[in-house]
Amino acid sequence: MLRLRVLSALVGIPIMLGAIYLGGPWYTFFLLLVVNLGMREFDAMLKSKGSYLPAIIGYVGASALIILLFLQEFSLVFPLIMIIFTLLLLMQLALFDKVNFWESAMLFWGIIYLGGLCGYMLLLRLLPQGIVYTYLLFIAVWIHDTLAYFIGIKWGRRKLAPTISPNKSVEGSLGGAAGTVILAVAVSLQAPHLTGLTWFEAALLGLGISVFAQLGDLLESALKRKFQVKDSGALIPGHGGILDRFDSLMLAAPFVYYFFRFIELF
Repeated sequence: MLRLRVLSALVGIPIMLGAIYLGGPWYTFFLLLVVNLGMREFDAMLKSKGSYLPAIIGYVGASALIILLFLQEFSLVFPLIMIIFTLLLLMQLALFDKVNFWESAMLFWGIIYLGGLCGYMLLLRLLPQGIVYTYLLFIAVWIHDTLAYFIGIKWGRRKLAPTISPNKSVEGSLGGAAGTVILAVAVSLQAPHLTGLTWFEAALLGLGISVFAQLGDLLESALKRKFQVKDSGALIPGHGGILDRFDSLMLAAPFVYYFFRFIELF
């Protein structure tokens, strides 16, 4: 299992870093791929519980969010959300005998979860120093997840959230947080021109990334537990599905985006 995880990382990480570097349509296409593969896994979980709603609504809705953000048509995002909501409402009425309200609510949630949260990865890249911020987000989350995994295996004793994810430990979570903070502070001290952050601001950034990365991981674990599946998919050998790999990034991305937007004000 560990060998598969390492091999998958050796293949996947250069692709992701390359997409971030290229930016523009290339990075947008990469995120569209992530969003649609993630929606495929999300829809499979819904279908496992008998959902009758067509998956195309999820694919189109989440993709449209990413495309509007890429085009910077921000004024059209809320109208799009209302169109998606109205379409799901009409489907609910048209298929009243076959579709339950929880199906419409969960598909709508999935569109925001994937299209909305992944959209922040795109918004972050569009900032003036976006390439640096995006690299920092991805690398910090990878370090957090890696340290939390290995420290949890070696020294984990106390369960972090036993009813949601029995394998996650307090020790692993603290180790991941410490590594993320150290990384952010090291970048601020060794290359202050890249982020423009003081060591204290960088420490807050690292701490925030670790908190939201952990919450994103727990959120996806809770989702899998509710749908009674071990992994969201099997696309990435040794890691599971797209949602299993991007859950931490998806919740950390909005925090990093608003953190730097807030810093820009002062």
